Amino acid sequence: MTHSSVPIVIFASGRGSNFESIANEIRKKKLRAKIQALITENPKAQAIDVAKKFKIPVECVEVPEKSNLKGEQLRAVHESKILAILRKYNPRFIVMAGYKRLLSPTFLAAFRDSRGFCRIVNVHPSLLPAFRGLESYEQAFNYGVKVTGATVHLVDLIMDGGPICAQEAFSIEKCKSVAEVEKKGLLVEHRIFSQTLRWVLPETFKIEVRQGRPIVRPN
Repeated sequence: MTHSSVPIVIFASGRGSNFESIANEIRKKKLRAKIQALITENPKAQAIDVAKKFKIPVECVEVPEKSNLKGEQLRAVHESKILAILRKYNPRFIVMAGYKRLLSPTFLAAFRDSRGFCRIVNVHPSLLPAFRGLESYEQAFNYGVKVTGATVHLVDLIMDGGPICAQEAFSIEKCKSVAEVEKKGLLVEHRIFSQTLRWVLPETFKIEVRQGRPIVRPN
């Protein structure tokens, strides 16, 4: 890829702080990307307000609460609607900034590059592989660990298990609440996510294999 602006679509379900951080980096010309749209399944997501602030189109694709479909069938129908919308925007990358739903193998296949990785990048609030899943800062705080962190990774079939691009640790030993952990963590997330996107989005990276696991490194 060249260093021209890379078309991306943001996926977010909540407050959208990482989304806003990325949009600000683009506005300051520190990140060469163009946000084509926000996709969310949550009509009450604060990320929608962020999109309006930056005049970014919003596509809210809710999961039907009342449906005869369950499990994988419901996910397939929901994702098919999202994929139809994405064909309109034609993003090179999906950037997940607090998206609460798992993506199916079928969805991932639509963004699988010829080099084998998925052009979907996520920031996760822990030092993966520790504390996968939701509420990771709360998990770390309740477990009593002294150090936690944030991880930027490419998304793949295993939940929070795709190739790691970047990590940064921080101490939570003196934190008295989950809110304090989250406050420290968001500062780290915002910084390393934007820094990593600078070389992930233009695909100026290589993938190495270490003991059978892919590791992403900037060129």
